[in-house]
Amino acid sequence: MKILIWVFCLSCCFTALNVNLYAQQKDSRTVKKFIREGNKNYIDSAYESAEILYKDALDENPRSLVARFNLGNSLFKQDKFDEAIDVYDKLSKDENTNYNIGNAYLKKEEYEKAIEAYKETLRKNPSDMEAKSNLAYAKKKLQQQEQNKDNQDNKDNKENQDSKDNKDKSGDSKNQSQKQQPEMSKEEANYILNAVEANEKKTREKVGKLNAAKAAKNQPEKNW
Repeated sequence: MKILIWVFCLSCCFTALNVNLYAQQKDSRTVKKFIREGNKNYIDSAYESAEILYKDALDENPRSLVARFNLGNSLFKQDKFDEAIDVYDKLSKDENTNYNIGNAYLKKEEYEKAIEAYKETLRKNPSDMEAKSNLAYAKKKLQQQEQNKDNQDNKDNKENQDSKDNKDKSGDSKNQSQKQQPEMSKEEANYILNAVEANEKKTREKVGKLNAAKAAKNQPEKNW
């Protein structure tokens, strides 16, 4: 028989994980025992223990489709999505396998791959309402993801342009400053130099006169 285990809810979209617990006529008693015990642990949410038991079943019979499918489910429930996808990929792609692959990609936020998996599910079972709901949700999330990427790209481009504009303005200011300070001619330089020398000469003469007056004042008076 088939049991639907609800694993997460996204907005109005309910994502179901398909767990096949049907009879295993082709498996040995040992394999059946491992699978049965694994299913009990799975239902009790002991997913790590379930994973071990399903692997034990596969050690006994590597071709057990039930053990492999339920192993993928136990990995999924532990958020080991890449490992779960690897396990599912080794199975025939029926509607349940494609559906669970879509769920794993949806959790990984790889929406394009999730969309394709749900489409494959619906090709095999067009009346699967859960797959239809998840497909619509994955498309919506992909659109939001692309919009966010476009907004980020526009923001990065604007920041790069602003940085370039500021750099150009800084260069323009420097060039303008240089233009406003024309190079001094030789005649102007000589004029300034002569003016400085003349000023220094006047200063020296003034200081000389002050020193002479001070010296005269300090001379001792004559004896008449």
